[in-house]
Amino acid sequence: MDTGLISRLKSAFIETRSGPPALQLLFILIFLVGMHSVILGIFIFFFTNTFYHLFFMTPVENIFFVRQSGLFLFCLGSFYFIPLLELRQNRLMVGIIIATKVLAVLFLLCYAHLSPRPPIIFLAAVGDGFMGALLALLLYKAGPMIPNFR
Repeated sequence: MDTGLISRLKSAFIETRSGPPALQLLFILIFLVGMHSVILGIFIFFFTNTFYHLFFMTPVENIFFVRQSGLFLFCLGSFYFIPLLELRQNRLMVGIIIATKVLAVLFLLCYAHLSPRPPIIFLAAVGDGFMGALLALLLYKAGPMIPNFR
């Protein structure tokens, strides 16, 4: 991220202070969820063998698909920052983030049996489910985000 984006995110966060506390918490949570995906994606992409050994205790069978998932997580996490720039106007994009978490949970639960250590995959599903549920709760608590113009 360049400093221009970082300063825009800081300004956007300061702007959320005029809204309800749930809006501020939603901003922080989306930022943390995005950072989680970006950092995990970088780790999986650049340290594929270490990641696989750490979580699955087995050598990587097909490095292409593992690295592809790392790149995907990085891209998805980067996407999560976009609604933060104008959070009040991007309720739909927050809904899309929640939908990605729901889809992730469904995917992980359906295909965990194909991994070398399914319990790790189930734990990841719980984490994604928790993030999605918390995002949905805060989105609901924030209420309508577009200010009323009189």
